[in-house]
Amino acid sequence: MKKITPASLKKSLFASIDDILEHKDKYLVNPQTAFSRTQKISFHDAMLFPIVAASESTSVEMLDFLPVSKMPSQPAMNYRRDQIKVSAFSNLFKDFTAKLPQNKTYHGMHLIACDGTRLNTPYNPKDPESFVCNIEGRKGFNQYHLNTCYDVLNDMFTDAVIQGYFSMNEKQAFCEMMDRYPKDKPALFIADRGYASYNVIAHAMHNDHNFVIRLTSAMAKNIFDCVKEFTNLEEFDIEEVIHVGRIRTKEAMSYPNYHCIHSRYQYDYIPAGDKKIDAFQVRLVKIKLSSGEDEYLLTNLAQSEFTISDLKYIYRRRWRIETAYRCLKYVSGMVHIHSIKNHFIFQEIYAKLIGYNYCAAIMRSTKAKNSDNKKYIYVT
Repeated sequence: MKKITPASLKKSLFASIDDILEHKDKYLVNPQTAFSRTQKISFHDAMLFPIVAASESTSVEMLDFLPVSKMPSQPAMNYRRDQIKVSAFSNLFKDFTAKLPQNKTYHGMHLIACDGTRLNTPYNPKDPESFVCNIEGRKGFNQYHLNTCYDVLNDMFTDAVIQGYFSMNEKQAFCEMMDRYPKDKPALFIADRGYASYNVIAHAMHNDHNFVIRLTSAMAKNIFDCVKEFTNLEEFDIEEVIHVGRIRTKEAMSYPNYHCIHSRYQYDYIPAGDKKIDAFQVRLVKIKLSSGEDEYLLTNLAQSEFTISDLKYIYRRRWRIETAYRCLKYVSGMVHIHSIKNHFIFQEIYAKLIGYNYCAAIMRSTKAKNSDNKKYIYVT
């Protein structure tokens, strides 16, 4: 594979922007008139500005971004960005990310961690999706929830779902991202206990994805009745078939490990009242932590191929998405939003995801310095 350099990354990013412009009917609000004349702010400038904008105000960031000889006003930049749909940035994120090398795998699978983080945005009480004022006498605040898939071995964000504070649903976002993950790239999804549900398991299994999900002890006992028999063991490894349905007939209840999903709970593969029953081969592993606490992992990886030690290694890799979020928010600058408009906020979120992947790709391509005679090893 051709070596990645800053010049080649820039070329790939610009090519992706050119492709967006070629399909302007899909990505511009008024494709017949928008960016049809030569202006101080080109389409490339309007797309690149949210990627490179840092913590200063829009007018100050424009001084660093554009040459003084062609410096437009701040309203001019906002006018240009208003002409671009959010889908242009989301598609740019996916198209550019797809061009980046993703060579590192584990047993031939990409390790994809899924998690979410909250983003405080500029104060805007007129936004019903994000404005929160639940304490009398307080001013209130605005907050969105960003759900992402993150390739932990290749250090890149691969997908994202943005939700308002009142429409936040991490499990549904996880299912949506699993559904659209490329089928030709084997993946192993890793998630914390907040994502454990029968609907999530069903989406993974129906899409032929592997998964490792942490469970609470209550959820572990709910899925496997026999867990109670092994509570005194520091570690155990159980592999059984669970059955999931929507009815409580005598025939359905006769299935071993049968779980009836109430109509008020989401299960996308069986409508309420339908007699269909899903059967999934899953595996429950109990691990004793050094702190003395018990940890339960649910997976569909075969016992014959993946040991308990392998599962420990896989789940530990999930922590990398936490450090990636820290860099995304405070190094890449996602916490510094430059507008109260919803579509501008979404533009900047996708732009910062692009910026993170761009910088991470450069870091991966950089060779570590020779440290044979040094006390510490350089890490890139």
